[in-house]
Amino acid sequence: MQGQPLIDSLLKKLPLIKEDTNRIKILNWLAFTYKTIDPNEGIRYAQQQLELAKALDRKKAVASAYNVLGLNYQYKSDYPKALEYYHKALMFFADRPDLISSYGNIISNIAFVYQVQGNLDKALEYNFKSLKINKDINDSANIGGDYGNIGILYMNKKDYVKALEYDLMSLNIFEKLNDKDGIARNYGNIGNVYREMKNYSRALEYDTKALELFRRLGDNGGVAINLGNIGTVYFYIALEMDSIKQTGRILPKGTKSFFLAKSIDYLKQSIALSEQIGQLDNIIEFSDNMHEVYLETGNTALALESYKKYILYRDSVYSEENKLEIANLESLRELALKDKQIQIDVLKLEQKRNERIILIIALVLLLVVMGIVVRSLWKQKKYNSELANEKKGHLDRIEKQKTVMGDIAYTHSHEVSGQVATILGLVAVFNADDYTDPDNKVVIDGLAETALKLDSIVKDMIIKENRINS
Repeated sequence: MQGQPLIDSLLKKLPLIKEDTNRIKILNWLAFTYKTIDPNEGIRYAQQQLELAKALDRKKAVASAYNVLGLNYQYKSDYPKALEYYHKALMFFADRPDLISSYGNIISNIAFVYQVQGNLDKALEYNFKSLKINKDINDSANIGGDYGNIGILYMNKKDYVKALEYDLMSLNIFEKLNDKDGIARNYGNIGNVYREMKNYSRALEYDTKALELFRRLGDNGGVAINLGNIGTVYFYIALEMDSIKQTGRILPKGTKSFFLAKSIDYLKQSIALSEQIGQLDNIIEFSDNMHEVYLETGNTALALESYKKYILYRDSVYSEENKLEIANLESLRELALKDKQIQIDVLKLEQKRNERIILIIALVLLLVVMGIVVRSLWKQKKYNSELANEKKGHLDRIEKQKTVMGDIAYTHSHEVSGQVATILGLVAVFNADDYTDPDNKVVIDGLAETALKLDSIVKDMIIKENRINS
C-alpha cells in the first residue's frame, strides 16, 4: 500500500500496538506517508515517534524521527526547521557505517533545501554524494530517487537532455519496483521538462498521468502540484498559440480564452489544496502564475490579489532572515561534526589502550603457564636423577616409576607440546597493527582456552608425580 490507503490501514492497527518498537515503526510510516498528504499530521506522528523512541532509549529511532520531522517541515516549506532536524539526524548517522543508507537519505534531503534556495551546484554535489552511497549498497529505490532529484536540477539548469535522461532512468527503476508514488513523481518531472521544451502536448500527457495516479494514492501534495503544472501548461499554450501554429506543432483544440479559463480553473484548485495542506512553495509558484494569467485576461484586480499573495508567501519562505538561519545551521553542523570526530578519535585511543592492556595480560598469562611447564619438567628431570641412584633393592619400585614416567613423557610430548604450539600460533596471527581488528578477540579467547587446557594437563602430571612420591 501507498498514500491514503496505507495511512488508513496503519491508523486501524495503531490502537492495537503496545508502546514498543513496532509502535515506533508504525508512527514513522504514518509520519513519512503524511508528508505530502498533510504535513501537519506528519509532524504530529513524528513527534509521537520521537517521544516514544526517547522513552525506550532507541537511538536509531530517535534519529529516524528527526529525519521524518525534517521531511514534513520541508513539505511545509519551513526550510530552516527542516535543516535543523536533518542536522540532528545526520549527527547520529555520520559515524554509523551500518546505517549508511539512512545517511545517504538525509544528504539527499539537504540537497533539496539547497535546490529551493537556488544553489543548484551545491544541490547537485549533495545528490551525487547520495547517489554514490546508494549505488555502493545497491539500494534501488533510493538510486531511483537520486536520479529523479538530479533530473530536476538539470531541468532547473536548463539542460533538458540530461534532465530527461535522469528522469527516464528514475522512472524505469520505479516501474520495476512497482512503486506508484515514484512513478507518479517521475511522470510529473517529465511533464515539466517537456513544458520547458515547449512540447505542450507531451507535457499535458505526463502531467495528467501523474495527476490521476496521485489521486488514486490519495496524495494531496502530488495532486496539488500537478493541478498547478497543468494550469501552467494551459497558460503557456494560450500565450504561444500563434507562434506554435506557425511551426505546425499539434495542440489541444480550443481558443486562447478557452485555455486561459482552463489555466485559471486548474491553478485555483492547486492553490486551494496547497493552502489546505500548508504547502507554501506551491502557493508561491502558482499564485505568481495566476497573477500572470489574470493579467493576460485583463482582470487587473484579481491579478493584483494573486500577486499580493505571491509576495506575502515568498517573503515569508525566502526571507533574508531564513537564508541567514540556514547558513548558520550549516556552519553549526560542520563544527558539531568536527567536535564529534574528536570525540570518536578519543574513544578509539581509549579502545586501543584497553586492547593493549588485554594483550599484555594474555602474554603474562602465557609466560606464567610456560614457567609452570618448565618448572615441572625440571622437577621431573631432577627426580629421575635421584631414581637412578636408588639402591638395587628398589628395582620393583623403579619399574613402576618408569611406567608412570613414560605416561608423563607421552603427555608432555603430545599434549603439552600441542597446546604450546597452539599458543604460539595464536600469538603469530594477533593483529598488532590494528587493535580494533575483530579477529583479535578470537585470538585472546583462544589463548585463554588453551591456557586452561595446559593448566589442566600440568595438574594431571603433578598428580601422577605425587603418586610416585607417595
